[in-house]
This record gives sequence, structure tokens and C-alpha cells, in this order.
Amino acid sequence: MSRWALAIAAFAAALAVPAAAPAPAAEVLKLAPAKLDPKLAYLLVRLGKRDEKVWNLVSFYRYDPEAQDLRGKGRAKSNPVPKGEDKAALVLAKPFLAEEGNFRTYLVVVTPGRWVIASSPTTSFSLGSWQFDAKAGEITDVGTLYMGAENGSSIWPKLAEIHSAPDIEKRAYTVADALLVEPATAATPVPAALAALPRRPAGFLPAPRFGNHSGQMINAALPLAGGTSP
Repeated sequence: MSRWALAIAAFAAALAVPAAAPAPAAEVLKLAPAKLDPKLAYLLVRLGKRDEKVWNLVSFYRYDPEAQDLRGKGRAKSNPVPKGEDKAALVLAKPFLAEEGNFRTYLVVVTPGRWVIASSPTTSFSLGSWQFDAKAGEITDVGTLYMGAENGSSIWPKLAEIHSAPDIEKRAYTVADALLVEPATAATPVPAALAALPRRPAGFLPAPRFGNHSGQMINAALPLAGGTSP
């Protein structure tokens, strides 16, 4: 099995829901809905390709801003996600709503609440990431996410400028990913099928830390494109 296949398998396993805890997995839609469910929240996510051949993956997790941890884990162990609610959302390469060049657009149905951008296939952004509220009955536009190894190999210029220490870069399996979030604005294009649905840009706040509960490499997200640091 290739290194990437192993990373993807581990990534999915880290978010798997045990049978004893029947919280549903968030649903990534194949088609745009004609209308939104007023009891559910929707995340609109654009992912930039990892490299010329590989699409990226990302996970979101319910976040406790007071305890500064993922709900039900570590410092937030006393604040678990109630049964029947989503505790995590995993966006894989498929299904997706739209593809244009090196970008894919995804629409994810989740339980309303506070969420954090948690990890890439190889890296937990537990040293600092971005949190936001997903409100019921509307689409929260998370903007565009760019992720890639910190070794100058990224196809995205802003990530290609980033390097780890030379001794780390010699061993590819020890290089953590960088994460750059480009927030959406009211003018950010959306798929035509979503244009008439209620949508607002995510109101990002710094998520200073959370536990590396997925056991991955660790890093902090980069400052928002045109914004502040987490």
C-alpha cells in the first residue's frame, strides 16, 4: 500500500464513529438541494488540489472554545457531542458538486454549532487553526482551503515558499502540511444551483489549540489570506 493510501486510511479511521456511539457522519452531497433543511447547517468548501495528480482531503470537528479542544476529547471531555449530532465531517476527493481546474467545490450537511478546521491527511492543525459557527437553515461559506507539505513542493505559490528545516525535508514522511484559508466574500462565485440559497461567509475566529487526538504530525494554520494569525 502506498504512503498516500496509508495516510488516507489512517485519516478516515481517526474520524470513524464507534458502533456504541451512534452520532451520524456528516453527509457530503452529490447534488445541490432545491431548498435547505431549517434544522441543519451546510458547509460550502472549496479545496485546492494537493499536487498535479492528487486531490486534497480535510476534516472538520466540533470545537469547544472555552476548553480549547475538540468536544468530548481531552480538555473538553466533559462536553461531548450529544448522541444524534455530528461530531466530525470528513471531506474526501468524492463526491463533489463542481470541479474547475485545480479546485473542487463540496457541500457538507452538518449539525449546527461551532466547528474547527481540524486536519489534512497527514497533519493535525492542533497548534492553531480556525473556528467558525455553522448556523441552521443556511450555507456557511468556508472559502477556499489550500494544503500541502512544507517542503517547497506545493503547486500553490504561497505554500511553495514555505520550507521546514533541511534535515526534516530530507525525510518526506516527517514533513507537516501547511494550511492556508482564503475566506469567502459576498462576491465569491458559487455553483449556479446554490446561488438562490441562503449563504454567508464563515466568521473565522482563532482556535488557539486543541489536542492532537488523531495522532498525526502537528502544525499551526497560516494567517488568513489577507488576515490575522490563529
